Amino acid sequence: MAKREYLKPLLDYVELAPSLGEKTRSPLTHSLKEWLDELSKDKKAEYLFELEMWINSFERFFRIGNHPLSEYEQQEILSKDFSEELKIVHSVSVRMSHICTEILTRERQHLIQFERYIENELRKDFILDAFLEKLIEQPSPEDSMTLLLDSLSDIRTLLIDITKSSHISYQTFTAIGKILNREIKRCKYIDLLITYKFKPHYDKIHNKRLAAIVKNITDDQLRQHVAKVFLELFRIVNYLKFVEVALKLDRPLKNTLMIFVLIRSDLHLLMEFMENKIIANPALPRQLVDSIDAILYALKMELKKVFNHELVGLVYMRQAQMIFVKVENSHGLIRDCLQNAIVQIAQVFDAQFDGSEIFQNLSTRLKESLKLPDDLRGLVQFIHDYQKRVDQEEITRLIERLALFRDLSLKYLMYRDWDDFEKFMEEIIIATGRSELVDVLHRFEVFLEALLGEVNKRAVLTTYQPDEGEGTGPDLLLPEGDAN
Repeated sequence: MAKREYLKPLLDYVELAPSLGEKTRSPLTHSLKEWLDELSKDKKAEYLFELEMWINSFERFFRIGNHPLSEYEQQEILSKDFSEELKIVHSVSVRMSHICTEILTRERQHLIQFERYIENELRKDFILDAFLEKLIEQPSPEDSMTLLLDSLSDIRTLLIDITKSSHISYQTFTAIGKILNREIKRCKYIDLLITYKFKPHYDKIHNKRLAAIVKNITDDQLRQHVAKVFLELFRIVNYLKFVEVALKLDRPLKNTLMIFVLIRSDLHLLMEFMENKIIANPALPRQLVDSIDAILYALKMELKKVFNHELVGLVYMRQAQMIFVKVENSHGLIRDCLQNAIVQIAQVFDAQFDGSEIFQNLSTRLKESLKLPDDLRGLVQFIHDYQKRVDQEEITRLIERLALFRDLSLKYLMYRDWDDFEKFMEEIIIATGRSELVDVLHRFEVFLEALLGEVNKRAVLTTYQPDEGEGTGPDLLLPEGDAN
């Protein structure tokens, strides 16, 4: 079997974080690389990638500008209670400790337990804490991992007592963040791991054609810039896989807020790079400029959907189903946008590149989005019929139908239409009397018909040809009796 090709990190790219190459390697980086090689051989690189993700999340989570806050929370930030956010920090720290123990060898775990036992048994006020002293010296990456474990345990002890308070202030929240991130930086090999961002042990693009696209770009600077963009986008796509796992395995979903915060921060940095380094290049092909402009616009819109709508108030939610829907929608919106961005950039250099080669769910998502016109037509017909029998119909049936559309199909509309739909839904719920309800429903029907007209103009709907015998999916939102 031929060896798989992949796009190696830092494809002769000098502006990225330093690589672990020979030119930059110090005794510390040499030890780190050997450790990474060993973990990769033991199939533990995925654990290390997840740990690195959570550490980066901590650094971004305590920057309040990265949070999905309502307008009121933004205005009253100094009086906001951060108890729920610190509960998420505690929960994530437990996961991090679990990952650390998975990474450490069994012999190392047993040694840690034995040394702690001896320390606790022999501790006297005048005896030097030899165990802690050895941890601080950190002669190996595993010693840094052990120190991280110890620091996380201490932080959890503090958090348990702090979260018993009736109100956690903004100042306390940020102070905890500074302490936590200082503790992580004390772990010198862990800090070094974060400094060297891309690593061939898990920052790989296992697609021969995509790797060839980058290698065949003749302009050195452009090739380096495109390589960086691909690596950044694939890394964020890999972050989203941990959200997907949490959804499938019923893990604490509020923890994913830290991943979304990291993604938001990383995407803002990437978009800034694309604007300042790529678009600003006067020699850039016009087609690539247009594609990147479109990608930047889409990324900004999707981030607005997620952080101004979907995730707002997530920390306070108690209903498991609502939390699941919000996290699932946020995951889907960002994942789809990132995958489309990768495919769109690849097609600038290779028009025949098929996105389903790297993302198997692309064709499935296209079919789902093609259901939108049918869902809109079904809703228009339902609203039209409902007005004729408004006196006999229960209002709850109308609200249930609107909620169904909102949960399943609203995400396929442009973000600017979300607020209008929500406002109409709110008007319908609070309408008092028949005449007021009929008026709202008439205006809502006109709005939906105009929306349907705009949706039908989308290029994807005019060019897509379904396979023979293929429908666009189940008609979930057609009025009862109209599915056939």
